[in-house]
Amino acid sequence: MVSVQKRVSEIRSDLKSWARNADKTAEFPFEALDTLARTGAFDVVLPRAYGGAECDLATAQALIGSIAQADPVSALVLVNHYMVHAELRALPSYPAPLQRKQAVQGKLINALLAEPDQGSASRGGLPGTVAHKTEQGWRLTGRKAYATGIPALSWLLVRARTDASDPEIAFFLVPREALGITVLSTWDHVGMRASASQEIVMKDVPVPDDHLVFKASPENSFTFGKVLGVWNQGLLGALYDGVVRTAVGWTEHFLKERKPSNLGAALATLPAMQDVIGGMRIALDLNQTLLRSFAQAVALKDKDRVQKEAVLLKTQTVDGAAGLTQTLLAIAGNAGLSARNDLERCHRDALCGRIHAPHAELLRNKAGRQALGL
Repeated sequence: MVSVQKRVSEIRSDLKSWARNADKTAEFPFEALDTLARTGAFDVVLPRAYGGAECDLATAQALIGSIAQADPVSALVLVNHYMVHAELRALPSYPAPLQRKQAVQGKLINALLAEPDQGSASRGGLPGTVAHKTEQGWRLTGRKAYATGIPALSWLLVRARTDASDPEIAFFLVPREALGITVLSTWDHVGMRASASQEIVMKDVPVPDDHLVFKASPENSFTFGKVLGVWNQGLLGALYDGVVRTAVGWTEHFLKERKPSNLGAALATLPAMQDVIGGMRIALDLNQTLLRSFAQAVALKDKDRVQKEAVLLKTQTVDGAAGLTQTLLAIAGNAGLSARNDLERCHRDALCGRIHAPHAELLRNKAGRQALGL
């Protein structure tokens, strides 16, 4: 793991340059991901039996945070990849289609949970994607949203409902190149522009029986995905902390270098600027405290603590990132909004933190009900 982290640190300047260009063109960062694959960053979360390091959440957080400071889009692709493999390796046995090194090493995966009509799977409800049973296995038909990284994915973990009279929730491993999959170019967001978080349409996609990973009644279906959700929260926290760190670093450099003629000194000498930067550094220290504590709670399998700290991490670190970058824009003025500088891109990327599930109002509502005994 140390060697992977070292190799990633050695390519960060390249990642940052590629990320700037990818943001301008909204073109998927193939070169960045190919380079990250050669560092071994794709495989650190894989089981040891299949060539991985089987790393823990804390290690994955450190790697995602480092990558995110240079290239948040590539970091987001890896967040999804890591969280899926963390879930799969927690199963009693690793899924049969992945029990070959050639099937997983250097291969990316993402979970396709959200749907255009349903919205986020975190809000419940049966998926619109239907799994039809056949003699050979299954056929999947439906539409999925936010297939982040789809141009580089090898595997899709698809959530669907069976076509039985009493539908069950099922998860299938689907090769990206399976027949019947069409990618729709729908992603046109202000942030994470190069992430290719497109919609996909599945029409009678054939899936063998041994690609069925999990199947249960709707009320029991939440036993699958718990590890995925926990890792998602921990890794997104590391990602958006990394985005803010880049924004703060750029602003600190700007304040030291900018010397208005009417001031006769650098902007950094102004107490108001020092106050803002001091507040940023305290916020970043708080982020790191939350990230370390959350990873420790996960390692200890302290469910109550994990649940509580996941809320703190989402509201403080993930959702709070955009508020921090907006404050930095306020003191940087026009320079901060220039497309040639990192700050405006960091702010646009930080805005995306608020759309990740679970959404803030759900968390606040749940906390309010618990506090009021409802």
